[in-house]
Amino acid sequence: MKIPELLAPAGSFDALKAAVAAGADAVYLGMTNFSARAFAGNFDHDEMIEAVKYAHARNCRIYVTVNTMLYETEIANAIKDIDFLYHADVDALLIQDFGLFHYVRQCYPDFDVHCSTQMHIHNLAGVKFMETQGAARVVMARETPIEVIAEAVKTGMEIEVFAYGAICISYSGQCLMSSALKNRSANKGMCAQCCRLRYFREDGTPFDEGEYILSPKDLNVLDRLEELMDAGVSSLKIEGRMKRPEYVWLVVKTFREAIDAIAAGKEYRLSEKRKKDLLLMFNRGFSQGHLFHNSVKQRMSWYRPNHMGVTIGTVQRYEKGRVLVKLEDRLNQNDGLRILNDSGDIGLTAVKIEKNGRLVNAADAGDTVWLSCPDHPVPKKGQKLQKTSDKLLIEEIDRNIEEGRTTPVEVSYTAEEGRPFAVTIRDDRGNEAYAESEFIVQPAKSAPLSSAKIETALRKTAGHPYEVTSVSGEPGNIFMPVSVMNDTRRAAMDQLNEMRFVLHPARTSAKEYAFACPHSEERTDRIILLCEKEQDEVYEHASVLRMSDPIQPMQNEPAEQNNIVLSQAGDLYMQNEHCIAGMNLNIANSYAMAYLLSQKGIDGILFSSEISNDQIHSALDAFEKRYGFVPWTARLVYGRRTLMYIKDRFLGRSEPETISDLHGNLFKVTYNEDKAEIREAAPFVSDNPYCSASAVIMEESRSKNKEIVEEAYEEFHERIQRIRP
Repeated sequence: MKIPELLAPAGSFDALKAAVAAGADAVYLGMTNFSARAFAGNFDHDEMIEAVKYAHARNCRIYVTVNTMLYETEIANAIKDIDFLYHADVDALLIQDFGLFHYVRQCYPDFDVHCSTQMHIHNLAGVKFMETQGAARVVMARETPIEVIAEAVKTGMEIEVFAYGAICISYSGQCLMSSALKNRSANKGMCAQCCRLRYFREDGTPFDEGEYILSPKDLNVLDRLEELMDAGVSSLKIEGRMKRPEYVWLVVKTFREAIDAIAAGKEYRLSEKRKKDLLLMFNRGFSQGHLFHNSVKQRMSWYRPNHMGVTIGTVQRYEKGRVLVKLEDRLNQNDGLRILNDSGDIGLTAVKIEKNGRLVNAADAGDTVWLSCPDHPVPKKGQKLQKTSDKLLIEEIDRNIEEGRTTPVEVSYTAEEGRPFAVTIRDDRGNEAYAESEFIVQPAKSAPLSSAKIETALRKTAGHPYEVTSVSGEPGNIFMPVSVMNDTRRAAMDQLNEMRFVLHPARTSAKEYAFACPHSEERTDRIILLCEKEQDEVYEHASVLRMSDPIQPMQNEPAEQNNIVLSQAGDLYMQNEHCIAGMNLNIANSYAMAYLLSQKGIDGILFSSEISNDQIHSALDAFEKRYGFVPWTARLVYGRRTLMYIKDRFLGRSEPETISDLHGNLFKVTYNEDKAEIREAAPFVSDNPYCSASAVIMEESRSKNKEIVEEAYEEFHERIQRIRP
């Protein structure tokens, strides 16, 4: 059995300390730019340097997320960040953008790159392709089942799997809902979490399942951990860069205990207290997700999208800003609470707990207590009181975080008359630090210095992250001040720190970017028509190209693909001929263009629909200056985009053809076997001043399709006449 790395989130330095203290093997975090969690605390350059030192000194690795789609105007700053991270001794990068991936592999061949889940790799073909491209690890999409995970491991690629925390309803890297509705792109780290909002039937009435029909439960595979370890995954990943440090500590600690027990051949069972603590810290309900084939009912949280906590009581009555509650579990002063109410949950804090007419600090199961409570909406008899945070639990965890994590070291010394006092410290990595005093050891005039007193001084750590497991040395008939021993020990530990900070001493500088992009014959098509299946129609001035399914499993070995629009990394593993790299590959900069055009069988680029015309112009201009020619490119000008690709549906009994949001927007839902797609309410529309061709997504109506193609051609033709009279 392979013992997997335990990988923890850190949205702040406090969360980093919590992860390390709880036993994480590695931590992933973001910088202030280009992180898929743009609203986490994240780290600036100075904080990043300190984070690397802090983690490395404590045997924890640092992976930095640079996992957003990059525009041309951003790529230069992203490259500067990469160079900084390389020299800051960061252990690996998590990357989404194919252009940045390409640049790092060209210029920093000894800098490990992990393919972010935003790169949307969910099948063996995608894993095998990224292996050929020099990726060190693939973070599999959360939709990937355990059987595919086990096969992916056999390729030899390191495989990282999400094991706990929030999950998306749509495939990562393929969700445009936030971008389309809120102008906040998930591919830019600014997801507005539209999946956590209310949706209704076309007539505005709720579905039988509930109002939050796109909101999944949180992932929790603790009960199936041994199966993941048997499968040979390299890393178990905990989600939560937006979560508080106490959440990070508790989840990491739980997984640390479970992994260590299973690795030792012991059975691990979660205690009832720990189960409750995890629920208290954060939960939307738990499932084992697509990883272990949970049904849609098991996976979804249709009634509420937020933290549920645990039930601790029932409302008896309400009067004058107070609510009377019958408790079924303990309540402490300053615990966070919520009363579940159909018209809107009621949040409150147990600032004052009144029991039998007296204020108390706590109350137990069976007690009836009064709590101060807002009067809007008014609580009703029978409603449930949830505890959403536990003050005593938080305080206990904070003490554990403060204790931190130490590394065992062995200390030896020499204390000889007429020579400096010398201390040597050896760690678990084979480092050996040495320091000696300026003070010359003196002969004892009365009582000589005992070995016990020297050992006491040398076992102190004074803020250093070490635990002294042994002290060896034999003092003679000597004397020296305690301060000499302390100063010498401190100097040796400082030196050891410096040794431990750097895990990649061989790094020097970046290689020069020198890449010649192949120039294939330009395509002659003027309009590309994207569709989900082959169609019989032939349109004047237009070529009809089939779009590959972005979430198809893909064959294990390369198959021929001709004249299609590629949609996922697995497509790049196929034997392609005259294909186009499509919108689902999130192409937005010149490096990504060059990388994909260098792949066999790719003749052109269809830009991401999230990119502006100005950004397209910047990318084309940079490409021509760097590679010496203008490639064939296309831009979406019309069509209802797929905003979400959903595996195994999202409702139980219902399979609606449309859903509506709070603003009355109607989204068409289509189904194909076990997949659901949510389409845009209104067609995306754009002009196209810079690309070689325009692209449209067809409607259902054949007559409408003909009209769309003709209009797109006329717009394109007129533009040509204006530019080239």
